[in-house]
Amino acid sequence: MERNQRVLELLREMIAIDSETNTEKEVDMEKYLQKKLLAMGDSVQVSLIRVTNDPAGRSVVCGFIPGKKKDTVIFLNHHDAVNTEAYGILRDDAFSPDRLLAELIKFEKDEVVLSDLTSGEWLVGRGACDMKGGAAAQLAVFEEYAAQGGGDVGLLFVSLPDEESYSSGMRTAVPMLKELRDTYGLSYRVLINSEPNEKKNGKIVAFTGSVGKLLPVVLVQGKSVHVGNYRQGINPLGIVSRIIAATEGDASLADRCGEEMTPPPAWIYLRDRKQHYDVSLPQRVAACANFMTYTKTPEDVMYILRNVAQEAVAEALQHVDDGLSMEVISSAELLNRAAAYPGFDVFYENVKNNSFIRLQEGETTYAQETIRMIEAILDFTGMTDPLTIISFAPPYYPAADSHMLHDEKFSGLCQAIKEVTDIRYDHYFNGVSDCSYCCVDPNLDESLLEHNLPLWGKSYGFDFNAMAEMQIPFLLLGPWGRDLHERTERVNIESVSVKLPAVLERVLMYVKNTAE
Repeated sequence: MERNQRVLELLREMIAIDSETNTEKEVDMEKYLQKKLLAMGDSVQVSLIRVTNDPAGRSVVCGFIPGKKKDTVIFLNHHDAVNTEAYGILRDDAFSPDRLLAELIKFEKDEVVLSDLTSGEWLVGRGACDMKGGAAAQLAVFEEYAAQGGGDVGLLFVSLPDEESYSSGMRTAVPMLKELRDTYGLSYRVLINSEPNEKKNGKIVAFTGSVGKLLPVVLVQGKSVHVGNYRQGINPLGIVSRIIAATEGDASLADRCGEEMTPPPAWIYLRDRKQHYDVSLPQRVAACANFMTYTKTPEDVMYILRNVAQEAVAEALQHVDDGLSMEVISSAELLNRAAAYPGFDVFYENVKNNSFIRLQEGETTYAQETIRMIEAILDFTGMTDPLTIISFAPPYYPAADSHMLHDEKFSGLCQAIKEVTDIRYDHYFNGVSDCSYCCVDPNLDESLLEHNLPLWGKSYGFDFNAMAEMQIPFLLLGPWGRDLHERTERVNIESVSVKLPAVLERVLMYVKNTAE
């Protein structure tokens, strides 16, 4: 079978499998991939690495073809896909490309989309674009390499669960990659993550870096009084509102790299903590924000929010009685104060264990559980003074930049790829990706994050030292796709079945020619 036909055959088989993210359905795709890899023969070492403490029982799927030399290429993809809610009444057709295409042509009104759908040049279906298309191309090239018995270059196929949710798959893969590297003495020359790419001015837009992401949590404990005695209390809603107003959508707080800019801060959660209505100020209010970063560290974001919070508190206190005050502290400072209370250590371990159980059972989210933990500390200690507490919730994505490694061979690879396809390289991918865990600034001090992320440990974490030690250069380079996560999600057939496999083949050839 021609390689382009093989890619499309694999892709259709993958689309047919519902692998909705953060569910047990992902295991069906893992079984499919394992079966495909095992059928490739003895040249392929196949393994499944279970995600620790995962209630869905998911695994990282790995196929490894050792090379004659230590130089190794990693093909990375994720096999989960978002749910099918966007398809509405066409939900049952989301995994059947031909049937879905016929229905979409009946319903679609957008002329650009309709032109694509009727051109015969695009394949539709849930996950066709994000990212089973890239996974199918990688698997087809890996299959060919296995049939040849490998070669000078080692090739590693890694398929991850949970990319669309919390990246537990990639966080599981990091120590596995380090162990494999140490066991075989490998040199990871490049990791290709074949997420879908846009096309601009006729060129595929690939990325050599991936944006970072932080989720700061702000909990404000005010002084609750009857609204008729407003000046005798402190309304935490007033504090949080001012913090949000001072930061929401503020482009000056976005991170920059040359002409590129991250999205600005966006507040994605805001709740008062009242259980029932009454005519009094709420005692507590919590909010959670999304901060995207290139160079900003957790320390930088903490510094920004502390300053903004202090200004918000000062302004709010102008409207209440003299003598009322409020501190702004980090959750690490709160924990240090709480540690002095008898029995706190045992209490806090129980709180963390209960959080872990609720997260395992899907009853809550990381942000909600972070807020719950901070409130539990306040309740246990009996701290009733007005406080603004700044913390972090999972997930955390470090910003990653392949050019930071100053690898001449990586730069040469980027040029070599231009020989087989029209491509341009932008610095940072702003959509968040698993590549955040490939290479990080080794000078990044993760301690502030760990100390101010209450769920760090059993409920959430990753091997920062392994990431910092391996420093794997990467490219976000995949097929041309459109409307990912929408019902008109589609991947360009020529791009996924012809051009991307040729690029992956060129990567292997370049690494072979420059291997030590």
